[in-house]
Amino acid sequence: MKKILLICSIVFMGFMLNSCLDSEDQNITGSKQFSYITSDNLGNVYARSTSGYAALPITFKEINMLEQGRCYLLSYTWISEYGMTQLSDGFQVYNVVLTAEPEPVPSAMLHLSDAPQGSGVPFYRFSAPFYSSDEYFGDFWLFSYQWKKKKGEEANVEFYKSSETTDTSSEILIDVRLNKIGTPTETTETITDELIAVNLHPLRNLLQTPGGTKPKEVPIRFRYYIEGKSEPTKSSQPYYMIIYTD
Repeated sequence: MKKILLICSIVFMGFMLNSCLDSEDQNITGSKQFSYITSDNLGNVYARSTSGYAALPITFKEINMLEQGRCYLLSYTWISEYGMTQLSDGFQVYNVVLTAEPEPVPSAMLHLSDAPQGSGVPFYRFSAPFYSSDEYFGDFWLFSYQWKKKKGEEANVEFYKSSETTDTSSEILIDVRLNKIGTPTETTETITDELIAVNLHPLRNLLQTPGGTKPKEVPIRFRYYIEGKSEPTKSSQPYYMIIYTD
């Protein structure tokens, strides 16, 4: 499995990386770990998850009930007696036991077009992404956010590749838009925590050369509206996707 670089800045959610590994007892416990369901070339289904900042591929008896190509929050435990399973590519996955029901993560596909006019509904808070710079999570990048919700409303978050250029060469700017759907049944607003995983694979397909072998880092910034600010907020730092070119 490729070595991955994970960036985690989702502090206020408090549950993204709660797993621990005890080298003496040989046990692993994961609590609501961001995980991507996939399979090897023989159809063996497994999840690409994490433990701390390390890649942790896992499988469990209920995994075939989950949708491949989708992200979930998984809680699990592993001890050495559970053993491991070897995939067709020679890598091994941990045979874990789930300690809670898998939670599907809402997702959105990146639009390769400019965002529609208007700012939409401002976020109350929008986090930095939790992601892998390669395809470990299938190019899904996870964000947590807060918004003011009335009962009966739901959040719809979309991502758009801007055609604007920035001061940094080859930097990609992605606009994020929040809109409310549904009909409110109350007037009281509550600050609500949500997650969204955006699939940036269309961006990889746009920039990467088929069969390319030379790695290249593509800087990405996100731009979004925050409550109380008339101008959009841009990520204070770039986040990098690794693509391969000739």
